[in-house]
Amino acid sequence: MEKIIEIPTEFKRLFDDDWREAAIYGGRYSLKSHTVARFLLIRARENKTRVACFREFQNSIAESSHQLLADLIHKYELNDFEITDKGIVNKLNGSDFIFKGLWHNEQSIKSIEGIDIAWVEEAQTVSKQSIDVLTPTVRKKGSKIVYTYNRLLEDDPVHKRLVIEGRPDTLVINVNYDTAIKYGWIPEEILKEIEDDKEHRPTLYKHKWLGEPSSTERKIFKDWEIVDEVPHHSKIERYGLDYGYTNDPTAIVAIYSYQGGYIIDEVAVRKGVRAKVIAELILNQEREALVVADSVDPEQTEEIRQHGVNIVPVSKTKSGTKNFVSWSIELVQSQRISVTKRSINVIQAYHNYLWEVDRDEKILNVPCHDYSDSMDAIRYALVSILKTPKAEYKQSPAVLPYYGDKDLAY
Repeated sequence: MEKIIEIPTEFKRLFDDDWREAAIYGGRYSLKSHTVARFLLIRARENKTRVACFREFQNSIAESSHQLLADLIHKYELNDFEITDKGIVNKLNGSDFIFKGLWHNEQSIKSIEGIDIAWVEEAQTVSKQSIDVLTPTVRKKGSKIVYTYNRLLEDDPVHKRLVIEGRPDTLVINVNYDTAIKYGWIPEEILKEIEDDKEHRPTLYKHKWLGEPSSTERKIFKDWEIVDEVPHHSKIERYGLDYGYTNDPTAIVAIYSYQGGYIIDEVAVRKGVRAKVIAELILNQEREALVVADSVDPEQTEEIRQHGVNIVPVSKTKSGTKNFVSWSIELVQSQRISVTKRSINVIQAYHNYLWEVDRDEKILNVPCHDYSDSMDAIRYALVSILKTPKAEYKQSPAVLPYYGDKDLAY
């Protein structure tokens, strides 16, 4: 006997035909993504349907909704679907699921034909430019676009478009974790985490579990410009390196000076890489420059140097009454910064890098750890260019290597 695919009553309007775009938003564990994925599988079994699954930032299929759909197919034993490492196809009627990133992918998105339903996951990060490309691309008669998201900032483009301003034939569904409680679909461990956040971290609770947006004042860096590429006449100044541990990725960025400002170009943001691979990534770059790394791991810095990389640790000293983090952030804020289009992880971090807040929602002068990796790498590199405090790195003068930057006091 075939298993029944459960759909909470709160989402039943998805099956109606009187809407063009749907904004489905709320806090975590509100069943948004799981329910939309179920809805799409049902539709794909009923009739031949082309489903395009999008995210703003997607470097690989592993970062898409592919795994969630595959898990549900296995859970409900939907043997009419064939799962490959690139897509999902219904063997009986030809329905198919494709997976794409929106950012810096305009021509590829425009070339997709015959989309019946577009699903945009984590839509709080989607830019207005991506929305403007996607909307006319999904143009088939009766086609639909579903956005699922937890609000990030007050001016998230998708929420502003569909909920605040409103569009014709728009379906709006706002749900939170109480929906999962209602149906008994929430683990006890998650309930304990929710209650703990509610009692001890009320601001986090409101944002994480109730889906309330953060103030735009919490955004640390603003007004960065996105450019197509690094100009030919720019000058390479530094590489910035932030080490990754456990679940944090290692971030490497290149810093170029150009017409009074700085251009950031992503080299790599990867998990699970250590000294040898880091050295190879840097040595494979076309232009050479000094690498300024986090000073937290002198052993790894030395190992990278042994592989032939011109590298020094950043000096994390105070500037007056300000600690290094506050001072270096202000230093970056004072510069004119551009980022290349291909720097997907850096751009994502730029949009999501926020100040911490206290219980009373007062903004603190402390950055959140989330999305800090590439931002830290940028800070380390720019600090060494703009102002060079006395270095913490100690090495015998007899073996101190020459780095080719006479202005550096390392």
